[in-house]
Amino acid sequence: MTTSLNIFYSRLLVRHHWFVLTSVVFLCITLITIAFVFTKLPDLSDPRIGWGARGKGTIFSQLMVLHHASEKFRLAYGLPLDSNELFGAFQQFDNVIVDKFDENTYRSDILEKYDLWRTKKTENELIDYHNLNESFYDIATYDEDDDDDDNNALDYNEHSESTLLYQWNRDRHFDIDNLITKYVDDKKINITVLDFVKNLPQFNKTNYKSTRLSFDLFRPYAFLLEEKYRGQIGRDGMIEFYIEHANTTDDLLSLDHLHSICQWEKQLKAILNLNDVPSLSLATFVALYSSKNDCQQITSHDVEHFRSILHTCLPYYIDGYMDLPLSNEFLNRVRIEHESGNFTYQEQVKAIYTALRHTCFYKNITRFIFDHFLDRKFVKDFQQSKTNSKVSKSMIFITNYRAIKYNRTRDQTMCLKRRPYAIKYCQKRGCMDDSKEKMIFNLCINEAPPLGNCEKYCQCKSQCFNETEEVLLLTPIFRGEELIELYRKYFHGKEQFSTYQNQFIKMIALNFAYVREKSAMVQVFKDTFLSMVAAGLIVMITVIYLRSITIASMIILGTTLALGVSYFVYRVIYGIPIFPTLNFMSVFILIGIGCDDIFVFFDTWDHEKAEWLRKSHEKQQIDFTNIPLNDTETHYDFNESQQQVQEFELNDDALIEIMSKTLKHAASSMFVTSFTTSAAFFTNILTNISFIQVFGVFTGTSILIYFLITVTAIAAFAVIYEKHILTMPFCKCSTNTMNTSLTKLFKRFRNYTFNYLIPLIIIKFRYVLVLFFLFLGILGLLGVFYYPKIGIPPAQKTAFYSKDNPMEIYEFQIRKQFNGYIKEHNRFFAFPSISFVFGIRDIDDGYIFDMNDRGHLHLMPIYLHRQITLDFFQKFIKDLGKRNDLFISNYDLEKDFDAFYQLNEENTFLEKLIQDHVKFNLSKTNHLDMIKYLRNINASLIETIVLKTVRKNNSILYKTSMTQLNHPLNPKLIYSNYDKFFNSTLEKLYKQQIEQNYDENDIRKSLDETTYDSLAEDYQRLALKMIMRCITGTAAEDNIPIEFCENQMKKQQSNSWAILLDKPSLVDGTARPFAVLITIRGNLNSTDYELYDAYYRRIKDFFDPYIKQNAPAHLKHGWFSSPAFAFYGIQRETVVGTYSSLIASLGIALLVLFLTSGNLFIAVYALITMTFSINVTIGIFAVLKWTLSFVEAIVIIMSVGLSVDFVVHFGVGYIHADTNYIDRERKKVKNQSLSSTTSESNDDENHPKMNSFGLLCDEYHTEREIRVRESVSRVGSAVFMAAFTTFVAGLSMLPASLTAYRQMGQFLMISMLTSWIFAMFFFLPLCAIIGPVDNCGSIPFSRILLCFKRCIHRNQNSG
Repeated sequence: MTTSLNIFYSRLLVRHHWFVLTSVVFLCITLITIAFVFTKLPDLSDPRIGWGARGKGTIFSQLMVLHHASEKFRLAYGLPLDSNELFGAFQQFDNVIVDKFDENTYRSDILEKYDLWRTKKTENELIDYHNLNESFYDIATYDEDDDDDDNNALDYNEHSESTLLYQWNRDRHFDIDNLITKYVDDKKINITVLDFVKNLPQFNKTNYKSTRLSFDLFRPYAFLLEEKYRGQIGRDGMIEFYIEHANTTDDLLSLDHLHSICQWEKQLKAILNLNDVPSLSLATFVALYSSKNDCQQITSHDVEHFRSILHTCLPYYIDGYMDLPLSNEFLNRVRIEHESGNFTYQEQVKAIYTALRHTCFYKNITRFIFDHFLDRKFVKDFQQSKTNSKVSKSMIFITNYRAIKYNRTRDQTMCLKRRPYAIKYCQKRGCMDDSKEKMIFNLCINEAPPLGNCEKYCQCKSQCFNETEEVLLLTPIFRGEELIELYRKYFHGKEQFSTYQNQFIKMIALNFAYVREKSAMVQVFKDTFLSMVAAGLIVMITVIYLRSITIASMIILGTTLALGVSYFVYRVIYGIPIFPTLNFMSVFILIGIGCDDIFVFFDTWDHEKAEWLRKSHEKQQIDFTNIPLNDTETHYDFNESQQQVQEFELNDDALIEIMSKTLKHAASSMFVTSFTTSAAFFTNILTNISFIQVFGVFTGTSILIYFLITVTAIAAFAVIYEKHILTMPFCKCSTNTMNTSLTKLFKRFRNYTFNYLIPLIIIKFRYVLVLFFLFLGILGLLGVFYYPKIGIPPAQKTAFYSKDNPMEIYEFQIRKQFNGYIKEHNRFFAFPSISFVFGIRDIDDGYIFDMNDRGHLHLMPIYLHRQITLDFFQKFIKDLGKRNDLFISNYDLEKDFDAFYQLNEENTFLEKLIQDHVKFNLSKTNHLDMIKYLRNINASLIETIVLKTVRKNNSILYKTSMTQLNHPLNPKLIYSNYDKFFNSTLEKLYKQQIEQNYDENDIRKSLDETTYDSLAEDYQRLALKMIMRCITGTAAEDNIPIEFCENQMKKQQSNSWAILLDKPSLVDGTARPFAVLITIRGNLNSTDYELYDAYYRRIKDFFDPYIKQNAPAHLKHGWFSSPAFAFYGIQRETVVGTYSSLIASLGIALLVLFLTSGNLFIAVYALITMTFSINVTIGIFAVLKWTLSFVEAIVIIMSVGLSVDFVVHFGVGYIHADTNYIDRERKKVKNQSLSSTTSESNDDENHPKMNSFGLLCDEYHTEREIRVRESVSRVGSAVFMAAFTTFVAGLSMLPASLTAYRQMGQFLMISMLTSWIFAMFFFLPLCAIIGPVDNCGSIPFSRILLCFKRCIHRNQNSG
């Protein structure tokens, strides 16, 4: 700020202080009102809003592009959109509609019907499994000639009991050598069908029912047992209580413990008022496996029986067999080869039956027990010993869903869309086909020929019936607020939760229907009220320090206005639609930082006021000339005269002078601290994590706005306070009241501490302090980068509460001890599906803070019809299969691509060209010319046609024709005599003849690249058009049979080779492909960040050079991604962004320090001090085992902005020390040195040089001491109070329930402590040792500016 502008602004503040204050407050209130009234209030219900890492080249942005491309394709063809929680809000506690529950699968009387089997040779003979004997396993071979008869004997009859389970249709069977490749959680199962079936458990031949479950008893628990109800769709219905044995030597799978579990199960249901809903526990399973309804009735025999079943099923669980989808549909397609080469019917039936009905496999119930009711350690020990292994932890599972059956109308959209085309197809082909094959639709039999006609029949067959279907509506019994209330009422707090235990078991954790996140959002508002506690503490501290309640209240007012205006800028100007709850923590940060500005401003104001009073005293002949500024005994101490300073009434000119000097010294210092702190927050934008970015933007904006409010409204308030408030009788009285002996003692202690004690410690022990804190700084560096260093979060979850909270124990401890949750976690990350994308650039130009803004797709031509493109894809797919170190198998991918590649085979196009030529020839040739052509080739051809067509219908015409043909001179036919049948036969024969006359080699030569590509494009588009018509239901428009569409749809079910199509052409309806996705399984089986990072880089190192070297020019834009990379992408962006922001913040701080202090050495010393302080702070967090999540990343970046404040104040104080006083002290040192040298001998000629160097060192040492002393005495107390108030703000956050708030509080406390200690006891001692003196290291900005102005003036004059 220039001198003239400073004077003008000071005059404005002094003379129009009320106008400035009211204008600023009014403007702020107006902006706040606009922000809250005219913008949509933020959604605070979902803590995951803002989760993501959008930015150039980020994995999340690549996934956004893929999702956008999928939406474009689906919208183009009216297909339903694919919902993905990765890109949307997290919906909870909504009603869920699921498929109807098949009760027959739990009815023994229905399932026993499947025990009746048709024999092979006799259609009506049935084998009853109740009468099993050894003869059932006799080999019954048959001849291959019997296949047709056998197929006929076993024609499908939907009313046949046996065919409901088993259908003998060889075309639908799996070959025994086919591989079953399944990725089960973190396992890969790769086994042939034959080996798989042979390894299935065999049942007891005499008592096969012994291996069955009691199906009827399990029916009430279906919604808890079947994964389709309790899986992702039913996560809101899981109320889980986790228990463990009271004594470490106990076994939960013992009778006493099971009875205790049973009692707790009933008691918990009664507490929650859920007595009428089903629940499961280990005790309940023991009872059900013993065909008992009540778990209190189980005996020791039942326990042993249950343990035996578990031990029998354990090998299949360990091998992953129980994770395969064993169903009728799968096993009915398995046929087992006998040694003689035939297929044994009985063996197949045996394998299917045992698998489907065996206790280990039925409904995956036993797997569910292993996954969620038996801890991981027991499963491991159970493999070694059946009797010595003990269950230490288990679960009580109560459903939160109430199932309601109802009938809903089927969705008729597709039916109505297909209806006109289906009628058209039926009239042309379907009606007659149904009639010939005796498949007339039963409901329309009266409308079909011969009773009716095809038109009526097709109208009847194709109508859309108002059909209904039975579905289930799953309704949560308790929703968010109700669950939170129940949790707080019965399970909240250590004392209350510890009551759930007895001599056998105790409760250790719970999952309350995944209400943890919802409860955290409710807790956010409660914890934010702690800011009032912080404000109260800071007001109290401010009152003690500045002795003014009104000034303390301005801190609260300034904070409130700054936050409100920042919200206006955030929502209206920046247009950021999300407001994560993390932003609420900026209240505490701003309160702490705001005190820094207030203390500096009013300390400087009082100092300048005292200086003005001193000068006025000098004019009254009070001599202060020889009194050193830092002499604690004789120097004029304005703090001691504070009462006179405050009570002295000043005129406007005096206030203008004081205000201008205050702004000159304080505003620059406040701007530097505010700017550097704000810049540190704004560098969060480099992280690409939306949570961190918006928090940095909001907090950084708040700090800058607070600075503007300080130099406007609060500066105007300083004038009001001086002119009006201090003159009030009440204020004079309160000032006298505060000026008690205790207050005087506090002031004297402060003056002694910062004017004498601390400077003395810094100067006397400077070498020790520098070495000690240098050691601490190096130790902090080792802690950050070597050991223990901050780790990477291992899982995609965030801690909301303290570690001893039962919901946090479940999330972070219990889930690790049960295989079900481990598999659930690994299922998403292990063996990731990696997609290579062509046709779309990986550019996400949507608004980075709005997940609903998809931006634009940047499409690139792929020229899929060109042979060079297909050849590249073919080679690329084969090369993928060769990289066994990266990918598993490309078998499916090659099969899918070959099916598409066949569309472009040369023979296909040759046939098409010949057909086109033939059609053209036929269109230009009449029937008489055809006869002549065929007669010239072979006269017998025409005779053959006549023989086949005319003779059957008209013998006289036949004789006449033969006479004409046999005329010796002019054999000819009278064409008009022949009927339509003759013409069609003639055309067919003519077509065959001319097709034979075309030479494929000649046509191949004419098939140049342009023609080939054109034919390929047309053929591809027609094929893709046909497929899309099958998908959308309009295939019948082109008379495409339904069977053809079904086959095409089966071919398109694979995701290995996927083509995304643009909108169909308005001209011919053809579809143009705009993207190709090639997907293959990766062979990574880990969730570790380091391994994922290495694997990702290996794929990138393979793919990028490969594309550069092998891809055609139009495919070099290809890229790859995978949904499994999403969390890794977040981890990577957090790590890279955090350290990038940290480096950027340090760079900005160095630049600002250099420009502010004007001294290179001060800037470098300050940078070293901040680096050591930050590393010690982060090292402390590493010792506390923090992981680098969102909050941790924020605090690391914040550390630069918060640690720079103190060194800035001390550095500026060091540079701007009183030069006159320094000169006087240096002269004293020089005079003392000269007087001492005159008494010494002058014989040594080197002595004068040595004495001169020593004198210079003494002068520099004296100057450094003075600068350090003055820096501490001028700003030491204000800096300490600024650090202390921010420390108190952090302290007020420690009682918070949320982990994020507590971590932020811990950071503020530790950061303030380390920053202040390093600034005071490392930076200043370092300056006392090697600090700059005179103008060393200083940049003469005024001279440079003056020279620059002269150059400009000279150029203007010369011009």
